[in-house]
Amino acid sequence: MSGVRPEVGDLVVAAVSGTKWVCTDIAGLNTQQPVWLLRPLYGTASRECLRVGRSDLVSYPVVARRGEWIQP
Repeated sequence: MSGVRPEVGDLVVAAVSGTKWVCTDIAGLNTQQPVWLLRPLYGTASRECLRVGRSDLVSYPVVARRGEWIQP
């Protein structure tokens, strides 16, 4: 699904590290500078969410849409 922007609930993978993230929100969606909020699929709840800008989204390709994957 390369080139597809993540939507809330989508599963993405960091291209460099291979870690999996879930898109939990899109802040400022109707602005010119939206920010995608990602939380880790695995790990503790204490980890902060990643804030990813539009230009950095290419490093987080969508691997599964909402409803196509389950939380382990």
